Amino acid sequence: MKNNSFFITAWLCFYNTIIKNSLTYRWLLGLYNSISKAWKESFITNIFRRQFFSESSLKNSLWGKVCFSPFSFLEKVADSFGEKLVAQKEKSHIVKFFKYFLHNCLALNLRFLGVLIFFGAISALLISILSGGKLLLSLSAMIFGGILYIFDFNLTTAFKGSKIVCFIEACLDIKFSFDFFYMTKCEGKMRLITAAVLGIVSGLICGVLSPLFALLFVFGLLFFCLVLYKVEFGVFITVFLAPLVPTMVLVGLTLLCLFSLVIKYLTTKKFSWHIEGCGLMIITMLVIYLISALTSFAPIKSVQIWLVYFAFMIFYFVIINTVKTKSQLFNILKVFILSGGIVCLYGILQYIFGWNVNQAWMDEEMFEDIKMRIYSTLENPNVLGEYILLVLPVCISLMWTSKKILSKIVYAIFSGLMGVALILTFSRGCWIGIMSSAAVFVTFVCGKLWGLALIVLPIVPMILPESIINRFLSIGDMKDSSTSYRVYIWMGTLLMLKDFWLSGIGPGTEAFTQVYPFYSYSAIVAPHSHNLFLQILVESGILGISSFVLLMFLFVKNSVSGYLAFGKGNPFSVVIVGIASGILGFMVQGLFDNCFYNYRVFMIFFTVIALGITASKIAKTESQKTEVSQNA
Repeated sequence: MKNNSFFITAWLCFYNTIIKNSLTYRWLLGLYNSISKAWKESFITNIFRRQFFSESSLKNSLWGKVCFSPFSFLEKVADSFGEKLVAQKEKSHIVKFFKYFLHNCLALNLRFLGVLIFFGAISALLISILSGGKLLLSLSAMIFGGILYIFDFNLTTAFKGSKIVCFIEACLDIKFSFDFFYMTKCEGKMRLITAAVLGIVSGLICGVLSPLFALLFVFGLLFFCLVLYKVEFGVFITVFLAPLVPTMVLVGLTLLCLFSLVIKYLTTKKFSWHIEGCGLMIITMLVIYLISALTSFAPIKSVQIWLVYFAFMIFYFVIINTVKTKSQLFNILKVFILSGGIVCLYGILQYIFGWNVNQAWMDEEMFEDIKMRIYSTLENPNVLGEYILLVLPVCISLMWTSKKILSKIVYAIFSGLMGVALILTFSRGCWIGIMSSAAVFVTFVCGKLWGLALIVLPIVPMILPESIINRFLSIGDMKDSSTSYRVYIWMGTLLMLKDFWLSGIGPGTEAFTQVYPFYSYSAIVAPHSHNLFLQILVESGILGISSFVLLMFLFVKNSVSGYLAFGKGNPFSVVIVGIASGILGFMVQGLFDNCFYNYRVFMIFFTVIALGITASKIAKTESQKTEVSQNA
């Protein structure tokens, strides 16, 4: 610490006596102040600051009433049957049964687990005897269950205050709560009866199928109960698993979270739906995509894709109606970053050890020195790059705002992993996207860093590997097969739009591949247009792209108002800039690729939009509370 203090003091002395008094510093500071003043007074910033319509006028408009009619219907159901549902919920023996199961599992009550394992082993043993199966596993499980029964102890309480938990809390700058289970449910005979019944069912599954299916049954039932008990848990785990699990598993998770939120709404008196402009545009896009799917050149496949879109876009409403406090917001951002760190670490290890090497994305004649492009869990290097564009700026924003040294180091390591993984994707569009994100982040978080950037940027080409420099300089070079391929596809897509600009051809690759060959250049085959904006336009027509552009406008407008709630330097403002800069980088990459081609990235994009809107809403609420307390 003394050495660090010495270096910090020496640097501050050097900065205050030499750098601040230099002509270059004064010139750069004057330039920065001039640009900053011009930007604040510009026509563009005034557009984003202006209030065009209120949320109440939006809801009361004709189109707003149509789009929000499902929420109005739920309100009527809640008013008519809410109290009856709550009464039935309190009386239901089934609900009580699953509450015993849930809270004993959360508490890791050893006696409950012992009974469950013991009766499961008995069931499996009886089936093994009848079918002539192996008995040793069942006998061992019976003994283990009997031993656990002796100890009536909640193992979860042992983790509270433990060194490993404290270390994780310090690393992520987070505080774990251990009061998430009811002690009253972990006592008495009913919990043991519950354990015995579930043990018998899981034992039958084990005997008929396998122990793996029995475990899946127990953990699946536990997960289902957890999401119904706390929709927040479902949201957190869905955000964490988004880049790690198959698309259809993710669809199931998002719909389960939606179901849990509806149940919460119907059984909670003071719960109200938060709906705003971005939500209206998302519902509008869903309606337009549905019409486009029904009139598609491949209607069956397009409708299937629309159902996936529905599950992922409706998750937006789950997030903004679930994440309502500062702690919830920052915790879900940390979960998002943790997942991104795992994905990027796996990608780097993929590069080091040559796991699942695929050269399908390389022009080996032009870039023979590039041996591999990583794609981690996302099947394609460009898709991985697009995912990193969304998560890396958020990670940097948390590193910037964290007050603890250890957590800053952890987030810096995560940022480094994501940066290295982004480089190893060799995705040129994503490189341009992250530079755009960095420009926005530096400008609105710490504009004076531009002076340092002017010094660092000329040095970067001297330290980067030649393969990366050559790859970057090839942008726009028609000799590169990837570049020429995209240009010809864009030309063919533009020809398509002359005939289908109004209604579109329908979502999905099947509709595109049926129509595109009639307009293609040089007989090039393509599954999509390799441009996000062209793809939305060709799939859903002029109304679809208009609603998407308006969605982006409203997102930026909300981000600006959230940023201005506290102003520069506040943690909320930094996080809002991080989220918004990630979306901007994603849009820049969208100029070179169809970023919605991968459904999981599609879902993550709308998740980040929801997190940005939520951050702005919470920032404005916290700002109003601060003003009230100061005026009191």
